[in-house]
Amino acid sequence: MKSLYEQFWNKVKEAQKILLICHKKPDGDALGSMCALKIWLNSMEKEVKMASIDKPSKKYSFLPYINDVENKISPDEHDLIIILDCGAHYMTDFHVEYPQILPNSINIDHHASNDNFGSLNIIESDAASTTIILYKIFDYFGICIDPDMATCLMTGLYNDTGSFMHSNTSGEVFTVASELLRSGAKLPKMIKSLFKTNSVETLRSWGKVFLNSRVTDENYLVSVVKEEDVKDGGDIDQLSGAIDYLNMVPNVNFSLLLKEDRERIKGSLRTRKDNVNLAEIAKKYGGGGHPKAAGFSIPKIEFQKLSSRSLNL
Repeated sequence: MKSLYEQFWNKVKEAQKILLICHKKPDGDALGSMCALKIWLNSMEKEVKMASIDKPSKKYSFLPYINDVENKISPDEHDLIIILDCGAHYMTDFHVEYPQILPNSINIDHHASNDNFGSLNIIESDAASTTIILYKIFDYFGICIDPDMATCLMTGLYNDTGSFMHSNTSGEVFTVASELLRSGAKLPKMIKSLFKTNSVETLRSWGKVFLNSRVTDENYLVSVVKEEDVKDGGDIDQLSGAIDYLNMVPNVNFSLLLKEDRERIKGSLRTRKDNVNLAEIAKKYGGGGHPKAAGFSIPKIEFQKLSSRSLNL
């Protein structure tokens, strides 16, 4: 990895206008990674823009520069493109209009499903979050992590370990978290925003998820939620946190939350079993992720054809 870090450093030094991109429906790791990099790059007097095809959730409003995230890009105006936390090439959705961004980018990610789409690929699948990889890069070059950067990096770490409850919470996670706290990470504010704040609409949406859940003959827990189920309860994207509660049911092989979103089916998978690889299941549907946490998004018609063969839904 040290060689890759050196190559990354050289490319950053040579560039003046840098574009940071993360995946669609950005989470705490994606946004924390972009904001932490922006702070550092700004200190190097680089001109930096951040982009996600979807608008960040309001719960990330505590992150510095979060309001600078744009949903449109002009790749040709930049010397360097860095793509963060994208487990596969299609995760940005920008590649449809701008296919040239992929082979000309630096790809920094921690998903085992990553297909190494960049010109430089810094992929550490054993890292709990992309922000841990950035922490390692900063540490390797002796870069000072200020309180704002520490908060950004901690957000990704806290998000992707499920507030230090997921199985990827390793000794390295606690070591890095300790260093970030020492650097001034604003942990109480972050926890309140990410895990201790929910609207009534979100709670109603989760209620639909729990009401529709069942254990299948194949011993996995599934809940199917249609758009009409949350019509009076809020946005379909508010359902994302419910999967972690489904995963609390003991003895099932895995949990699956299927959400109807216009003409697509979005699936979230979680497991506590060591012998189940959810990334392989998600891959069947064009998705990816980690062995114990994965997801996919697929056209409704295509899903109906596949599901009868693979998941017996």
